[in-house]
Amino acid sequence: MSQIKARDSRLKRFLRQRETGLVLVIIALIALVSLRNPNFSSLSNLQFILGDTSIMIVLALGMMCVLLVGSIDISISGIMALGAMTAGIVMKNNLVQPEAADALRTSTPLILLILISMGVGALCGAINGLLISYGKVLPIVATLGMQYIIYGTSHVISGGQAVYRKDMSEAFIQFTRGSFLGLNSKVWIMLAAFIILYLFITYTKAGRHLYAVGSNREAAQMSGIKPETATLNAHIIMGALAGLAGMMYASHDNKVTQDMAMGYEMYVIAACVIGGVSVTGGSGKILGVLLGALTIGVINNGLTMLRLTGNSEFWKKAIQGAVILIAVVTNVLISRGHRRRVLRERRI
Repeated sequence: MSQIKARDSRLKRFLRQRETGLVLVIIALIALVSLRNPNFSSLSNLQFILGDTSIMIVLALGMMCVLLVGSIDISISGIMALGAMTAGIVMKNNLVQPEAADALRTSTPLILLILISMGVGALCGAINGLLISYGKVLPIVATLGMQYIIYGTSHVISGGQAVYRKDMSEAFIQFTRGSFLGLNSKVWIMLAAFIILYLFITYTKAGRHLYAVGSNREAAQMSGIKPETATLNAHIIMGALAGLAGMMYASHDNKVTQDMAMGYEMYVIAACVIGGVSVTGGSGKILGVLLGALTIGVINNGLTMLRLTGNSEFWKKAIQGAVILIAVVTNVLISRGHRRRVLRERRI
């Protein structure tokens, strides 16, 4: 009898997990869209959704770190553009056009281009972090101002010109087009970022400090943790991942522009909130962030396959925004219900 009760208790705890609820929501969405379009649940389309959402997941992983310390970063689309534009200009200036018709265009090694973009992103993140942690500027004000500064910088260094496919090396073009074990290279890049960040948050002091600072800044400071350092680290991580995401985005589109990915930050923040990351800091799981981003990816792809919005991009964005808002509100209500249930079950 005691074993049965223990199993029931474990099952209840499992079902109460936010991540379990998100998995069920994703399954329900896939099932509902598949009733109208059976191709939606095909393996090839599910793989496409995973690959298409990988850039958002990479960004959401960084945003989670920022939100954990009670901050926010709405400059990430600008950081993506500046990082990719800087690497794109280096690639364009060093491009070697082959003499043979069947030869491939070459340029600066791909790994170096990625490091350049991530380095630019980390620098932008560091500036954000310094303004917020040491300058005591409100995060939304600091990152909003940086957003416009970064876009302006991107315009200046590019001379108002874009980088197109003809300016790219073949290695960069194929960066997001390869596949391994049936999965697109974007998925493998995302999984690598996921694993590294999971290990950082779970097994390092610096990672655990993010939770401590967001949960109770004063208590963390009294225990010897420097909130300013944790906030700075979070924004540097966000910037570096934005630089990586910018390269993925540019390779996928075969184009780098000054306003690339404008507005993308709203999806990223929504993915974190849906995944259970508190906007006030201190709580959130990395698996929840991944599932939150996948939820948005399923919604976006489902709207396209159902063709409910026709050719109107306005209606598509309106429906996307409404569905995301409903998901966020529902998530908040579930979280409140969970807290009330915990308080009722607590023994005093």
